[in-house]
Amino acid sequence: MVLLFLIGFLAQVSPLVLFFVFFKRINKIVELRVIFLYVLASLIFDFLLGAFKSHSSLIISISAMVEFAFFSAFFYLVILSKKFKPSIIIISGLALCAEIILLYFDKENFDFWVALITAIIIVTYSISYFYEQLNSPETLIIYQSYTFWIVVGCIIYLSGTLFLFLYTSDLKNKESSPWWVINISFEIVKNVFFSIAFIIARKIKQKQEERTFVDSF
Repeated sequence: MVLLFLIGFLAQVSPLVLFFVFFKRINKIVELRVIFLYVLASLIFDFLLGAFKSHSSLIISISAMVEFAFFSAFFYLVILSKKFKPSIIIISGLALCAEIILLYFDKENFDFWVALITAIIIVTYSISYFYEQLNSPETLIIYQSYTFWIVVGCIIYLSGTLFLFLYTSDLKNKESSPWWVINISFEIVKNVFFSIAFIIARKIKQKQEERTFVDSF
């Protein structure tokens, strides 16, 4: 278990380290800034979870809402459809309002409902993203895009942890449950995919700079 926690921590800080290592090349990519801030916020919430165990349920709940907000912001940036973008703002805004209401009136089952809402909405955004990519003449090999790896990471993570919150919705100290290993495992997968996205973004930016340099002669 200790080894898993260590691997989880290393996986979590990897996207942060890569962002700073490749800062000059990728700092202007807004989507990656959003993911960087999300990972940083997740790390802060993890420290708060360890420091204030008596308030673990509240911290996990707030963390879930912040997570949904960051994911929604990311998809707003990567989905190009001008018709769908307003829908993202409306749907995400209504969902956040619903989550706040659920947190106030139904704290016992909040974690499951927010996980369900987040999974359904983000998967819907993901389908829209893939539909755009498949119908875009500029997209040759989709896995060469850094956004692809972030989207896949989100889908795997949300799909996996949904069942965790289903089984632990009635537990007060979820992080002490044996089921919490599932959350750590999918967190690792998610952050590994995010790290791949930062590496790919750096390579794409490098190739663009090389082309610009060659074209200048």
